[in-house]
Amino acid sequence: MAFCFWTESFKSMTDKELLLSWEFLWEHHEKVFSKVLEIEDRIIELDFIEKKMEKDLHSSQDVGQLVGEVIKKIGSNRYILKAPTGTRYIVSAQNAVNKEKIQQNTRVSLDTSTLTIMKLLVNKTDPIIDTMLNENPGVVNYTDIGGLEKQLQQLKEVVELPLFNPEIFSQCGVKIPKGVLLYGPPGTGKTLLARSVSYNIKAKFLKIVASGIVDKYIGESARIIREIFSYAKSNFPCIIFIDEIDAIGGRRFSEGSSADREIQRTLMELLNQMDGFSEINDIKVIMATNRPDVLDPALLRPGRLDRKLQIPLPNKNALIDIFNIYFKKLSSQGTIDSEKIIEACINFNGADIRNLCTEAGLFAIRDERNFVKQDDLIKAAKKISFSKNLG
Repeated sequence: MAFCFWTESFKSMTDKELLLSWEFLWEHHEKVFSKVLEIEDRIIELDFIEKKMEKDLHSSQDVGQLVGEVIKKIGSNRYILKAPTGTRYIVSAQNAVNKEKIQQNTRVSLDTSTLTIMKLLVNKTDPIIDTMLNENPGVVNYTDIGGLEKQLQQLKEVVELPLFNPEIFSQCGVKIPKGVLLYGPPGTGKTLLARSVSYNIKAKFLKIVASGIVDKYIGESARIIREIFSYAKSNFPCIIFIDEIDAIGGRRFSEGSSADREIQRTLMELLNQMDGFSEINDIKVIMATNRPDVLDPALLRPGRLDRKLQIPLPNKNALIDIFNIYFKKLSSQGTIDSEKIIEACINFNGADIRNLCTEAGLFAIRDERNFVKQDDLIKAAKKISFSKNLG
């Protein structure tokens, strides 16, 4: 009946009325269709928000896992592994884990309650390696080093020459040196020498502070040493620079606390690793210390540290060279007598000269100037000399 009614109504309409009715119906249809699309988009958006909330809720309720290291496989699904505390356990792996990829020294995540292997960690190196790599040597040219021409030449003979011309060693029947020890007072340029050589041979630069790798858990420090050398062997050319080596390289003794024994284990692992890359010429170990007298003789022997370079306090000519290197970066006005300035620098090292230029710049800023004068440099020299005498 309703259909007949609408049919009769359309028949009684004029063409103009019929056209207006169709236009009204079409506009109404478009509004309804647009509203439907808005509702569908809102449904999709709400569905995405719901899934995200479920994921966040699951993450907040998920229990953390431990990181362990596989020591040995003893069965089809049985492994001896070392937990973060250093304790060893016999565990199994869940079925989802690819057991063919579980090898010695593989890093795995463990269930906190059962210590079951949950998954393999993709990153094979310890995150501390990334921190060491972030110590970028930057742009350090050989011209940025003053007063150490003799030491720089000897360092290049051990590090740079074997990389670019290894045949000359075999022709002479000489073994390629492995490591160098740089020793001398603080601030004399030991780290700068290592950085400059690394930059100029385009090598990876692993900067290690020896005291930073000593861990309180048994075996952890030795593991870090292994991973450092493992990374270097797969990412050569590489320079391993160990600063303050006396923190782990001191003489060994029979008695001591558990911390002392852990340091000795770390040293033994370091000695073992230095003996393990004799055929690799693209890895060099550079160590630095200001206490060479406390180092263990086993570390100092040839075959590990083949060359010992003393980095002394700079003399007057060396101080002038260092001053000119740092001074050329400053904005200055007037005549600058470098010799007169250096005369006020008694017992200064390279780091003090750099601090001298910084202090002179601060004096200029204090006087609202954008350049330094000779008076600023002399005042800075006197200030630093006074603070050194207090120390």
